[in-house]
Amino acid sequence: MDDETHPILVLQCLAEPLKPQYGGGIISNPGLNHGLSGWSVFGEAKIQHRSSEKGNSFIVAHSRKNPLGSFSQKVYLLKDRLYTFSAWVQVDEGNEPVTAVFSTNGGMIHAGAVHAESGCWSMLKGGLTVNSSGPAELYFKCKNTTVEIWVDSISLQPFTEKQWRTHQDQSVEKARKKKVRFQAVDAEGKIFAGARISIQQKKASFPFGCAIDKNILNNSEYHSWLFSRFSVTTFGNEMKWYSTETSPGKEDYSIPDAMLSLVKQNGISVRGHNIFWDDPQFQPSWVKSLSPDQLRNATARRINSVVSRYKGQLIAWDVVNENLHFSFFEDKLGNTASAEFYQRAHELDGSTPLFMNEFNTIEESGDGSATPAKYLQKLREIMSEKTGPIGIGLESHFRIPNIPYVRSSLDFFAAAKLPIWITELDVESNPSQAQFLEQLLREFHSHPAINGIIIWSGYSPTEDCYRMCLIDKNFKNLPTGDVVDKLINEWTSRNLVGSTDSNGTFGISLFHGDYDVKLTHPSMNSTLTRSFEVTSGDSGASEDTMLHEFHLNTCLADPLKPQYGGGIISNPELNHGLNGWSEFGQAKIEHRSSEKGNSFIVAHSRKNPFGSFSQKVYLLKGRLYTFSAWVQVDEGNEPVTAVFGTNGGMIHAGAVHAESGCWSMLKGGLTVNSSGPAELYFECKNTTVEIWVDSISLQPFTEKQWRTHQDQNVEKARKKKVTFQAVDAEGKKFAGAKVSIQQEKASFPFGCAITNYILTNPAYKDWFVSRFSVTTFANEMKWYSTETSPGKEDYSVPDAMLSLVKQNGISVRGHNVFWDEPKSQPNWVPSLSPDQLRQAAAKRIDSVMSRYKGQLIAWDVVNENLHNSFFEDKLGKDTSTSFYQRAHQLDSGTTLFLNEYNTIEDSRDGKSTPANYLQKLREIQSQQTGQIGIGLESHFKIPNIPYMRASLDVLAAANVPIWITELDVESNPSQAQYLEAILREAHAHPAINGIILWADWRPQGCYKMCLTDNNFSNLPTGDVVDKLINEWKPKGNIVGLTDSNGTFEVSLFHGDYDVKLTHPSMNSTLSRSFKVTTGDSEETMDHVFHLNTVHDV
Repeated sequence: MDDETHPILVLQCLAEPLKPQYGGGIISNPGLNHGLSGWSVFGEAKIQHRSSEKGNSFIVAHSRKNPLGSFSQKVYLLKDRLYTFSAWVQVDEGNEPVTAVFSTNGGMIHAGAVHAESGCWSMLKGGLTVNSSGPAELYFKCKNTTVEIWVDSISLQPFTEKQWRTHQDQSVEKARKKKVRFQAVDAEGKIFAGARISIQQKKASFPFGCAIDKNILNNSEYHSWLFSRFSVTTFGNEMKWYSTETSPGKEDYSIPDAMLSLVKQNGISVRGHNIFWDDPQFQPSWVKSLSPDQLRNATARRINSVVSRYKGQLIAWDVVNENLHFSFFEDKLGNTASAEFYQRAHELDGSTPLFMNEFNTIEESGDGSATPAKYLQKLREIMSEKTGPIGIGLESHFRIPNIPYVRSSLDFFAAAKLPIWITELDVESNPSQAQFLEQLLREFHSHPAINGIIIWSGYSPTEDCYRMCLIDKNFKNLPTGDVVDKLINEWTSRNLVGSTDSNGTFGISLFHGDYDVKLTHPSMNSTLTRSFEVTSGDSGASEDTMLHEFHLNTCLADPLKPQYGGGIISNPELNHGLNGWSEFGQAKIEHRSSEKGNSFIVAHSRKNPFGSFSQKVYLLKGRLYTFSAWVQVDEGNEPVTAVFGTNGGMIHAGAVHAESGCWSMLKGGLTVNSSGPAELYFECKNTTVEIWVDSISLQPFTEKQWRTHQDQNVEKARKKKVTFQAVDAEGKKFAGAKVSIQQEKASFPFGCAITNYILTNPAYKDWFVSRFSVTTFANEMKWYSTETSPGKEDYSVPDAMLSLVKQNGISVRGHNVFWDEPKSQPNWVPSLSPDQLRQAAAKRIDSVMSRYKGQLIAWDVVNENLHNSFFEDKLGKDTSTSFYQRAHQLDSGTTLFLNEYNTIEDSRDGKSTPANYLQKLREIQSQQTGQIGIGLESHFKIPNIPYMRASLDVLAAANVPIWITELDVESNPSQAQYLEAILREAHAHPAINGIILWADWRPQGCYKMCLTDNNFSNLPTGDVVDKLINEWKPKGNIVGLTDSNGTFEVSLFHGDYDVKLTHPSMNSTLSRSFKVTTGDSEETMDHVFHLNTVHDV
């Protein structure tokens, strides 16, 4: 079951209580199986022992004269013990809050509370600690004295601090880490023991951060302190309404804009805090006197303004702050004001989670205004509207923490399956402040339901912190800061080294995050490197082991069998001598066999590059042919190409770097414009080597067969089966429940390049943002655009473009840092000396990457360095690699791409074949270059779809991200048809991570392909794009009914969804937001809706 399922906002209410936890612990007679033994009257009440029809025993307090009139049991509590408490509670009528209280020498301790119901049992879960050992008395409290209190299955279990810490460590191992196994093998599966594995964590996944204030804008020490520690932040006050609109209509976002730009350049994510604050004291001064109508207009303007401005740039919104303790907007605008604000926020920024944010929910068990039960009740009200993804924000302003109560409260919230963040953590100043902070951080980090932690400790050179500082005015750690640094180091996997065992494996448990790994072995003369991510997953995912195989050799001692049995090739395995094969060009051919008896064909004594062997075949128009062969040369390492001579000319079907001593697979494909005879032969420029070939295959497919395979791939790579089930708390299944599903956002990145004209043309902007989720700036980020003369940098245009698209939730690929083409340099660069160029290049990479660090999803570091070598010619052959090295140092969290043309477009271009591309990729990966990706420009004339697929298959073996980065098709009568064929092939291939169309609009025309005319009406190519966008997402609402098993199953494209469930037995609608993620398509995501016709909370 996917960890991102959101089963319930329903409290379980059972017909019979469960057994007491831990057998009741130190409670005497916990299941009331021995009458009232151990229990006494407390306060003014009468107590009674009763049994249900099924024979279950419980205790009842009736005839209650005051709120604390109930029953009690005396226990002895020890200092330095952590007590978990639970009980199952019922009232005889209605729905009432019931609290468990311990009376101690130090005062009353509220251990927990629950909304108890009549007719079923609800679990009260809580906990406590005491400051000194001594006697205590447990009793129950309910303000409504007219109801009876029924209780059963009471438990009070003590734990030592060591036991508690052990459980935390076990939870961390399960919730925050995953076992990873590395294996060193060759292509035949031979195991390599003694390989050295070196692992370095680049980035931790768990969001841990600290609030900041505007002082960070002009304090470099503050920068360094924050950015070296944290990955997420909240602005203390700068985004709040009273900061951005100090007088009506006069908005000023300059400070939060600058803060957001600064932290995002440093890869820090931001929580939006807040849109509204329900506390009357914290309104803009001019707001309090507004009439309801004026306030309604002002709030509409506020929410539209701030959410539209920062749409897509934040990871969360605190929509209404502290609306359990306060009700300024509800008092003025009506009880549904909060829900309406959340609804509008979702309309404005549909992909960002919207949070409640409240204090004393986990800090103070005695605050009845914000108990976990009341929090979920408010959340339920908000979610009854179309509010999209909702989260639970827990401020966590502590005095003396009650850690068992904290855990029990988090357990309670965890059942809602919603994101939970600790949003404003601090501890009141006292001698144990640092100790309490560490206890809290350990408890939060170890709890699997917590998605992130923000510490509330902004820095000011002139003012004290709100309640807790981490550092002094000189940025030296205080004891609280030492705690934070200690835990950051503890929660990071650093510089780990090991060796593979006799099975060729090395296993280790790693914190979730991004890593670089290097593998070396005495038999290798190079280092294999890889970047990988350790991710969270299913709730039991830590039991799964991620396997990373390092193939030390992809060249086989013996070739595999021919694909498709050889297809239409005669004698494909050479088992019948040279039958079907002839000499081609000036060469001699020979039939040979290996020591193991494997037969193959050899071309030797070659006088020209195409001197080899051939076979004649008949090719049909309208067929798509896949081609493969296993190839070897007798010495060295040489490119060998498979060529088909046809009436229309020579067609290069594919190429491979063949080696001596082992067999390499040549994979390719072709189509022909007209049916007719063809002759297959092989070509190698080095005429001194022999060409050996075996297991040749040429397999034709109809267009229908090809399309069927694409559809099957889409189903497997882009979709997942999702099952919805309607059951009650006892597991009873509900048939006939109506399930309505709406996609909010598609996950597959599909985009189009843009130009600066989008900044001034609203029609261009509207056309673009309504279709695409990702973009590339065609020229505006390139060196020749940002530094037209030495030292005079101007990023104003790309800055404005980035701001515009991010406000609309659109991601950006960074294109490019350098371009290796001599004609595409700033005009002042070609004349520089090598030393001057080295300095200018260093300044360029530092400038552009520092500016946009953490704000882009990719960097094209060196563009087209297979076809061109401007920088290598000037600065040395390792220049590209050194640029990637520096780029990784500057922005280690962003994938760095090669970007090249004709790798999949033109099989005749020997410079950028898939084999040459992978060779260049390995050169760059051999250094510390982080996560590398493959960028395929895809500037097509007439596409060879089988060759495209074969090339993607070859590149996919590198196991790195692959993007189609600049897709267009040369203008011709079949342009739209070709575009559709390419898009379908790219989208269907599981190795493709995203597609960018190179159709950036200018009034004077596009580069090679436009999607619209100058009025933004679709051209045929635009119709293709719109058709596929609609095809690659659910069409409108998907509606279905649960079957006799209470289930409804559907296959959904990856993305964000809202789902609603109704049933005739319910008087309300259950709603949920969920995400369909990539992963194993064979797995089915299960979403269980627990229907409760007694009481939905």
